[in-house]
Amino acid sequence: MSDGGYTVTGVEHMGISVEESGSWSKSGTRITFAPTKPSKPSYSAADVKYRRHRFLSLEDDSGASIAVPVEETKRDLDQHPKTLPPYVFFEISPAVYQRQTTLNYPFRTRP
Repeated sequence: MSDGGYTVTGVEHMGISVEESGSWSKSGTRITFAPTKPSKPSYSAADVKYRRHRFLSLEDDSGASIAVPVEETKRDLDQHPKTLPPYVFFEISPAVYQRQTTLNYPFRTRP
């Protein structure tokens, strides 16, 4: 969110749940996430733009998902362009977000 907060929303066949929330900060192409729960460590990710996709690549497994190297994600996108690789956070459109969560889209696109 533009106020420096974030929420990781899990969407599965059984429903929607908030997996994690906290604050974020950005330095260059790196984003650092600081979860609200004191027992969860901070972690960082690369903000990657590749072809028509934008995704986060986590550095290690301490984050909201497992670490998937940037090059592996790019290779998967090249080999299967109509399928998004698992365990990677991709930017989605407001329509997809609203359809999947029934919530208003909380993000703003920067030029």
